[in-house]
Amino acid sequence: MNTKRLFSIVVVILLSSAGTMFAVKQNDTVKSKMTVDSVKTGNELYVNKCSRCHKLKDPGKYTMVQWPGLVNKMQKRSKITDEEKAILLTYLATEAKK
Repeated sequence: MNTKRLFSIVVVILLSSAGTMFAVKQNDTVKSKMTVDSVKTGNELYVNKCSRCHKLKDPGKYTMVQWPGLVNKMQKRSKITDEEKAILLTYLATEAKK
């Protein structure tokens, strides 16, 4: 009986930690969804649109949570479409501070 109980406890511990053992960072998930072309397009948008008005920020200066607010504020000024904004945010997410 003690062996069964011990075995049950070990199984519960292993199962409960399995999610954290194989967790993927959010930045890594975003990076895996991007193609070389989309990275290039995102980088070109960042350089060509954002540098018109100000010095470019290091994408790693902000987190994935911070970038959308910053880009939303600048969207109208930079005259980027919603589709371009999505590409830009995906690119910035790959380089964002972790």
